[in-house]
Amino acid sequence: MRGKKMFKDLLSFFKEIFQNRTLLKQFSVNDFKSRYAGSALGIFWAFANPLVMVVTYWFVFGVGFKAAMTDGKYPFIVFLLTGLVPWMYFSEVLGSATNVFREYSYLVKKVVFNIRILPSVKLFSAMYMHIFFIAIALIVALFNHIIPGLHLLQLVYYLFCMIMFLTGLTWITSSIQPFFPDINQFIVVIMQALMWGTPVLWSINQFAAHPTIQFILKFNPMFYVVQGYRDAFFGEQWFWDKPLLTIYFWVVTIILLIVGSIVFKRLKPHFSDVL
Repeated sequence: MRGKKMFKDLLSFFKEIFQNRTLLKQFSVNDFKSRYAGSALGIFWAFANPLVMVVTYWFVFGVGFKAAMTDGKYPFIVFLLTGLVPWMYFSEVLGSATNVFREYSYLVKKVVFNIRILPSVKLFSAMYMHIFFIAIALIVALFNHIIPGLHLLQLVYYLFCMIMFLTGLTWITSSIQPFFPDINQFIVVIMQALMWGTPVLWSINQFAAHPTIQFILKFNPMFYVVQGYRDAFFGEQWFWDKPLLTIYFWVVTIILLIVGSIVFKRLKPHFSDVL
């Protein structure tokens, strides 16, 4: 009975988000524009910062160190981009959505406004840049004679996976943040370590001689997403070819969604007291 109620509450969350989809779209566009409204070059910085990061990683690891972090099957710049594109979206959304109730505290205190949609605003606000960098990755792949096939359609699935995972995760972090502001710093530290534990700059094949290490690394849900993006570009696997990893990812994601909806529901009445 309790489990039925939890799923009912979770479905009501998504129902409210869907019902407010027009407002969500408008907020996401305004949120994206407002980030750079006060700077002279405006939206240019939205493109400049990630591009500088990509070029820096490519130069240091692909040109400078020439570290054997990949299996050499693909040009390093393409391998790098296909890993960085989902990771940049993940880190951007997690960082901004965690702070969303404090950022929009004036809306939190309005009784008539449905604040449940606010974490989703950050999800869609970051989507514009994410789509741009997917296009960049595709162009770079084509220039390096890598022509994605039908597997590229999987990007829609893996993007959906990341959205669901981030939705549950940010419901939790954004609900805790008003009471524990240090969670922002905690996330920064965790993200620095997690990036090196996710196959963004390296290939899982580097640990072929260490199956135990491979097994441990796959516990990271972002492993599934990042590897999925690469499978989409390089046409190596369909998501149904790895059923155990797919089931594991969705079990973790559903648990996060349920826990996130419960945490938000219990803490929401106290937001206005601390913001």
